[in-house]
Amino acid sequence: MAFVKTSITTLTLITLSFSSNLELDEALTLEKKPIIILPSKDANVGESIGNKITSILSQKATELGRFDVIDRRLIDSILEEQKLQNSGIFDENQIVQIGDLASAEEAFVVNIFEFGQKGVPKIKIKKDKEEYNDEKEETLSTWVVKTMVKATAKAITEDSRKRKQNLELDNNIQTIINGEVRMVNIASGISNKTFHFGSQFTGGNKAHSLNRTLFYISLQIGQKLRSFYSLTSEVISVKGGYEVDFLTGKDLGIKKGALFEIASIDKEKKYKNTLVIIPGKTRALARISNVGPNASRGKIIRKWRKVMPGLKAYEIMRLPRLTQTDFSYSSVPWYEVGYRYWFLPFNKLSISLNSQLGTIEDSRKINNVYFGLGSSLKFNLAYFFGVTPSFGINIPINFFIRRDDNQNSVSSYLISPSLNFNFSIQLGQFWDIVFSTEYVLNKVQSKWTYHARNENGEPYRQPGFWNNGDPFFPVNNQFCFKISLRKIKY
Repeated sequence: MAFVKTSITTLTLITLSFSSNLELDEALTLEKKPIIILPSKDANVGESIGNKITSILSQKATELGRFDVIDRRLIDSILEEQKLQNSGIFDENQIVQIGDLASAEEAFVVNIFEFGQKGVPKIKIKKDKEEYNDEKEETLSTWVVKTMVKATAKAITEDSRKRKQNLELDNNIQTIINGEVRMVNIASGISNKTFHFGSQFTGGNKAHSLNRTLFYISLQIGQKLRSFYSLTSEVISVKGGYEVDFLTGKDLGIKKGALFEIASIDKEKKYKNTLVIIPGKTRALARISNVGPNASRGKIIRKWRKVMPGLKAYEIMRLPRLTQTDFSYSSVPWYEVGYRYWFLPFNKLSISLNSQLGTIEDSRKINNVYFGLGSSLKFNLAYFFGVTPSFGINIPINFFIRRDDNQNSVSSYLISPSLNFNFSIQLGQFWDIVFSTEYVLNKVQSKWTYHARNENGEPYRQPGFWNNGDPFFPVNNQFCFKISLRKIKY
């Protein structure tokens, strides 16, 4: 359902007017943070790296939507008027004065630690040269002629090689850039937060290599910049216990899918003549589903305490991580212990990387130990009262090693895709228990083979020897039952 902007704005105004006797907490993020981006020490040079990085930082800060980046021309004007700029070099102790004049509380400062460009030789794959013996008799005259021809050819080849090498170096440039971005408090001149960036790229001419390196650095800056200004919101209203409205919207760059942790309001307490702040208890995890001008709507995806209007909501800066340990059984008999790492676990659709270790009985009634890797795809249906049903598909690739009837060490692999239905029950803030039923659709099993060599000593795969046919695993069209324990970190 579309999220009507005007309705959210009206809801916000009604809520605030109803509580007109109350004031909003000063800790809430209600407006963009004014920020100045000071020119790098070498920014006076038009094509300098510092100037390029500063421009990238300004662009990414603007795109993020939570910073009010003060116009660079204003900063240059202040530097010029106050005579704080001398050939592009400024004293960082003067940041306080610059910030006061620009009406900002904090500033970004870019420092470049390393920058270099050089041509490097391309890695060449050596090819084996065929050698042959010249059995023809060689006279003195033929030897002299051959030697002169070889010397002339060598000189020409050497000159050509040098020209080719120079051309190669000019078109295989290695660019290296390393630096940092610091957030400096205007009032104190002290650096509060810092992140480093760095990248390198090899290939093409100088312009191409530099552009690729700057591209990777821009990705780093875009990812790390959010950590400089995390948002604190407030729960405006709660509907049905699982739909919440937040006092944060497009005005602060909030995007659909952003995660917030809901918590009780911090409490002040006097302890031995000292005022201390006791943090509130965490209550739930919510994901933004619709974004309005200055308010947003979200859905609770995990809840361990009651959620009500007036609670704080803190932006989660790191993506949640979910790991899962599986214990499964099938009547084959088939026993397995597995481990999964889920990417974007709270999205409707998520994917995992899996590893597993188990034992399975083959057609000869012999247990075979295996290890394997794989991947799973899961679609979450809903979250209600701490329960999340889901269905998905699992594709494992398992590897077996055993002895054939001639005592050769043979190996095989088994691919057994399955459909599954899962029922997750929340145990607490960070733990879930999951009950699953899987149905193995089919199987792909390779032949049992081992390493061997032919008469010429060349290696090849030799089929294993079996007295009564190859053993196989009867897993297709089988049901498996699984119990899992999940742990969430964020």
